[in-house]
Amino acid sequence: MSDEIDFVLPWVDANDKDWQKSKDYYSPDLCNMYDNDKGIIRYRDTKTLKYALRSIEKYCPWYNKIHLITNGQKPEWLNFDHPKINLIIHEELYFDKTHLPTFNSSSIEMNLANLKNVSEKFIYLNDDFLIFNRLTKDRFFVDDKPVDFLVHGWIPRNRIYQFLRDDSSWVKSLNNNIKLINSITTPSKIKDKRNVFFNPTYSMKDKISNFLLLNLYRRYFFISHWHNAQPYTLSVLKEVYERFKKPMLECSKNRFRSDNDLTQYLYRYYHLATGKFYPYKYNDFYYANITSYTALESILEELKDANFNFVSIYDNYRDEESDDILKKLTNFLEDKFPEKASFEL
Repeated sequence: MSDEIDFVLPWVDANDKDWQKSKDYYSPDLCNMYDNDKGIIRYRDTKTLKYALRSIEKYCPWYNKIHLITNGQKPEWLNFDHPKINLIIHEELYFDKTHLPTFNSSSIEMNLANLKNVSEKFIYLNDDFLIFNRLTKDRFFVDDKPVDFLVHGWIPRNRIYQFLRDDSSWVKSLNNNIKLINSITTPSKIKDKRNVFFNPTYSMKDKISNFLLLNLYRRYFFISHWHNAQPYTLSVLKEVYERFKKPMLECSKNRFRSDNDLTQYLYRYYHLATGKFYPYKYNDFYYANITSYTALESILEELKDANFNFVSIYDNYRDEESDDILKKLTNFLEDKFPEKASFEL
């Protein structure tokens, strides 16, 4: 297998007037901008794409190519004639182009098996995700397999839990992923159980959870995950699509988040449940949930002295603070990544 590793990122410019008109046309009754499933807040551009790409070039200089998935939008500062940059528009990606336009990241992700000219080994991440330290290829792939961990949930998701839990379509989509995985396999089918379920890098709690999975629950109901840079192999994505083509295309139809959605974690769960990964659990990730300007100040103060390899920036603030937050965040990222990447204009 080739040693090349690409990066793949979806991106949307929610400030684009044409994009806003199209969204309004297909969702005239969805006006609440703070609706987590359909509101503008979900598409808000925190201007982190530039720094995400700079972080790849700075800290993963071995990367082969960066692929940006958009509806045709192009960041004005990005040189698409550069050999390391490739634009993939939705029309090129989708198996069924009648599902377009879409405003649903889950819909886009159901078509990733149709990626063209992308390396067999690639890393999928969002534009709000930054690499903060120099990394080697074996942080993501070992023996041509994604480096990942299979840690199961602590208690079953019973009816009481279902009643009390977050009822968003995002949470439902994770459950939909699990249902599909349970339809084709069980934990007992994993061959290397000692390494997969009781890896030395797992905590004692992780190992107990997995022991209960194997000996009591005997089916998956929740697989731990982080919002992290996710390594995948394209051949496995194609395998997933062939197995679950019907529900994946149903999800692909959804222009906005819906209860029958799936997510890209379906690919991850399949990698894990079929044992097609290299078990290792890193604790090198920081999740920055920006709920306010004050919260951002605390986050940036913590990041000054921290030694995380990855930082994910989640914007969950009200628009009144938007300008101040974006200014402070941009200044911090400019200090962290001051040098232009080779593919910037």
